[in-house]
Amino acid sequence: MQRRIILHVGPTNSGKTYAALSHLKSSTNGAYLGPLRLLAHEVAVRLNRDGKPTSLLTGEERQIVENAEIVACTVEMADFSRKYDTVVIDEIQMLADQSRGWAWTNALLGIQAKEIHLCGEPSGIDLVQNLAEECGEVVEVVEYKRLSPLEVAPSLRGDYKQIKKGDCVVTFSRLDVFRRKREIEKATGLQCAVVYGSLPPEIRQLQSRLFNDPKSSCDVLVATDAVGMGLNLNIQRIIFDRLDKFDGTSTKPLSPSLVKQIAGRAGRFESLYGTGKVTTFGRADWKYLEECMNSDIDPLTLAGIQPSLEQITKFAVHLGSDEKLSGLLSSFEALARVSGSYFLCNLDGQKLANLIDHIPMTLQEKYTFVLAPV
Repeated sequence: MQRRIILHVGPTNSGKTYAALSHLKSSTNGAYLGPLRLLAHEVAVRLNRDGKPTSLLTGEERQIVENAEIVACTVEMADFSRKYDTVVIDEIQMLADQSRGWAWTNALLGIQAKEIHLCGEPSGIDLVQNLAEECGEVVEVVEYKRLSPLEVAPSLRGDYKQIKKGDCVVTFSRLDVFRRKREIEKATGLQCAVVYGSLPPEIRQLQSRLFNDPKSSCDVLVATDAVGMGLNLNIQRIIFDRLDKFDGTSTKPLSPSLVKQIAGRAGRFESLYGTGKVTTFGRADWKYLEECMNSDIDPLTLAGIQPSLEQITKFAVHLGSDEKLSGLLSSFEALARVSGSYFLCNLDGQKLANLIDHIPMTLQEKYTFVLAPV
């Protein structure tokens, strides 16, 4: 299939995803592939509201809309057997993610569509062009600029009473979301809405609506970094609770790329606030925030790949049918050789495989669990 690939790049709140979705909305059939079920749900709601019947497909739910020729789904749920007119792949820079990058790489290289619209950061331009070139394809790059100003504001220096209407406090676990919510409400009397990745879509929609409505009692939003990926919210100021995050192994500083992406949610174009602001709750983090906001983003160089179920199945035949999945993954990682623009990712799933090896399931079922994003 001859594919046309258009890469829309720019900072958060530059209109790149809006432009890509406009192409999807005008197509006969297609798909949206996103990083979060919340985001897939938001896109499905938007397209259905605009008169374009769209189904929703994620790892947790299926909403099949009658006569729908478009599907909004999480990227791991992409259907490679179907042929599309238009596909939008959001947050394409995620192909360099150590855990889930394989899903974006698979989508970029394997999706069957006449026209593919990629949305993401400028850091992914060179890598996407290199991968496409290896397939004999050309990438058209469209660059966007932020539609509203964004500035770094003074730190709150740990003072809850400086939190005000329109603020969004960003932390990195569900427990911290509710802890901060209690502390803010106790110290300020302001009511808080909450958003985090595993929040059921209906509840997230309600929480977002309460925060976005200037007449509601919810003046402040407390959220995880899920807000950094496309959720449309009336945020005036992003306040980072902290600037490090536990990655499953250790606590590490946030990358400048992630800091900029989250900060960019403030002052969304045509929202209630013309200028976005970003700051830190604690004084100690403010210097690093300023450095991140002023830094250039390093270009991505490698894309993640992951053995398919078919490859793991054949590998199991060679090692013996009694080999456990955790052993298969360990042996595969030890023997695999990856070259060019790729790296092997997601084999941290060995830990999960160890936990489920004793459960009476097929190899396919176990491997599906291992590949599921957490």
